[in-house]
Amino acid sequence: MQSSSPLLARQPQYALVAQRLIEDITSGRYPVGSLMPTEFDLCTQFGVSRHTVREAIRRLLERGLVTRQRGIGTTVKANRVASRYVQTTATIADLPRYVEDTLLVTTQAEDVIADEALADLLKCPPGQRWVKVTGFRHADKDKLPMALTDIYINAAYGGIRKLIGTLKVPVYTLIEKQYGLTIVEVQQEISATIIGTADARRLSVKPGSAGLVVTRRYLTDNDRTIEVAINLHPADRFSYSMSMRLQIPADADA
Repeated sequence: MQSSSPLLARQPQYALVAQRLIEDITSGRYPVGSLMPTEFDLCTQFGVSRHTVREAIRRLLERGLVTRQRGIGTTVKANRVASRYVQTTATIADLPRYVEDTLLVTTQAEDVIADEALADLLKCPPGQRWVKVTGFRHADKDKLPMALTDIYINAAYGGIRKLIGTLKVPVYTLIEKQYGLTIVEVQQEISATIIGTADARRLSVKPGSAGLVVTRRYLTDNDRTIEVAINLHPADRFSYSMSMRLQIPADADA
C-alpha cells in the first residue's frame, strides 16, 4: 500500500488497511449483515501479512463495525463508527485537550467532610473539608454522557466552584490562576468496574455493564493534594491511549 500523503505514510500498515475497510463499510461496499472477505483474501487484496490484517480487523471490532464468529467469519454489524472518545495523554500539558474536547454539565456542588472511606479515596486525613462538584461529561454534541464526574476540591480553594463547567479549562488551571499555585504532579489510576443500578440509570446503560474509572489527583510542589477528579465511563464510550518509547542513552553505543 502506498500513499502520497506524508501523514498517512507514517501510519502503520494495519491502520491504513483498517481505514480503507472502514471506508468500504460506510460507503456500502460491504453492507450491514454481509460477510467481509476472508483474511487470506484481504492479505492478497492489500499485499500485507495476516498479522496486519488481523490488527486491522481488531480496529473494526473496537469501533463496533463488525463481529467475528469462529466457523462463520467477520460480519458487518454497523455502517458507522460507534461514538467513543479516545484520550491520549503523555504529559500534564496533554490534559487540557480532554476538557477542550468535552463538555462538563454540573448538577450539584456541596461541602463535604471526608469520612474514613472518602479520606482513603482522596488520600487525606479523615475530617478534612472538601468541595464536591458532581456532573456529566459529554463528548462533542453527543446526548448520552460519556462519564459521570465527581470533582473534589480542597476547601481552601473552593472559591472557584462557580466557574467549574462555565469555562473550557481544567479545574486545576482555574485553581492555579486564582490562587497562584502550580501543579507539579498528576497521579492517575485506571480501574475496571461494574456499573451499579443508580449510575447505570444516569448513564443510560444496563445495570452490570462494564465501566472504566479514571481517578486523577493533582498535587502541588509540597505534595499537597488540592483536587481529585473521578470519572466513571461506560466501556463502549471511552478508551485511553498511552504511548511509551524506550530512551537509549547517547553513549550506549560507545
